[in-house]
Amino acid sequence: MARTKTINVNGMDISLQSVTFSWYSNLTDLYVNPANGRKNTAKYADALIKGCVTAPKELAQQGVKYFDELDDLVSPGELVREIENFLSERNQPNGSQKESTTK
Repeated sequence: MARTKTINVNGMDISLQSVTFSWYSNLTDLYVNPANGRKNTAKYADALIKGCVTAPKELAQQGVKYFDELDDLVSPGELVREIENFLSERNQPNGSQKESTTK
């Protein structure tokens, strides 16, 4: 089950869901560390927002375009940092797995 969290970015409540390790790894391979050596921050941010944001619905569907239409340069960067922090959080000693009761 995906972890969820609600954050606030510049007065907007945003609901997040976690993604799988393979999804995130593929995303970073495509846009952060691509084979051609050309990082594409905008496409990375767009895919990350669309993959992790569940509400508000308009943001989840439009991704970076949502902020482009508002001429907002600050919020998408802050949102990406918040998503990356959320994805790296560990809520239990063994990541997302429950602690083993066997000895």
